[in-house]
Amino acid sequence: MSMTNKDIENIETVDITVTQESMDAHVQCLKENGYRINKPFTLFTSNLLWGTIGLFAGAMLAGQVFLG
Repeated sequence: MSMTNKDIENIETVDITVTQESMDAHVQCLKENGYRINKPFTLFTSNLLWGTIGLFAGAMLAGQVFLG
């Protein structure tokens, strides 16, 4: 099913305002349904940790291959 230009022109839109309270309600609903919400700092720290572990493991493997 594809939309034509006429279908797209007939779409009705609604302006909404996101408040701190509405965002908190959405986060709470997601958490109640089993989702986990990570803050940007947590994501950065987690990615940095796994990147460091990956680099270390790669260096160990490369050392074993090239140095015997």
